[in-house]
Amino acid sequence: MKNQITENGGNKKKKSRTSFKILLQNDKNTFISQIVILIFISGALGGMFFATDIYGEVQDVIVETLCLSCIKLEYKLNQEYTFQTANGGTHPDFILENLSNNIVFLHYSGDACHGCEIMFPIIKEFFNIEFEKEDFHSEKITFEESNISYIYIYKDTATKKMRDSYKVYDIQGDGGIPMFTAITLNYNRGFAEPYYVSIYGTLDPNDDENRIQILTDLLKESIKLHEDHIESYNP
Repeated sequence: MKNQITENGGNKKKKSRTSFKILLQNDKNTFISQIVILIFISGALGGMFFATDIYGEVQDVIVETLCLSCIKLEYKLNQEYTFQTANGGTHPDFILENLSNNIVFLHYSGDACHGCEIMFPIIKEFFNIEFEKEDFHSEKITFEESNISYIYIYKDTATKKMRDSYKVYDIQGDGGIPMFTAITLNYNRGFAEPYYVSIYGTLDPNDDENRIQILTDLLKESIKLHEDHIESYNP
């Protein structure tokens, strides 16, 4: 929240020089007292932080609070599938091509993102894949006997084409990461077209099992939609 600074206009009667000096002295004494108290409290807290695990916990909170993407979102699961792209543009060619065979799962990550650090190892274990956090990665994986095109995009080092794809699917519209997008097919005015949903953040405050279940349900639904509509898909 921004601080609002206002100024009062109008002429005021001048106070005596003695009163003004007393006011300055009082303000100066108050200011000095506040500084002394602040130094004392800072020293006491500093000793406590470094002497206990509280320091690490407070540091984690500060990092999470300062993380731009974490300020914008924590975990968002209330999104629904849609045909309309977030920026009104067309789906990237690499998405349309992959949809001819299977669903596409996009995983967007980036630097200085506490939620990304939490979800990165979970996603790798979930899909049984291995790669470095700052690398682009694309792989055809098998999930419950169905194929999925998994594409990992690290926004800070990705190519322009991959970075631009984020704007197509950021349905929330505030640039938050991590973002996970499942792209499948569904009928739209008689034609099978790309149909997607984007979810954000850590998916759950602190429960890895629930995060895995959310991902599982999302993929199952997307795969079922794709199987039901692939025969009429013409990219």
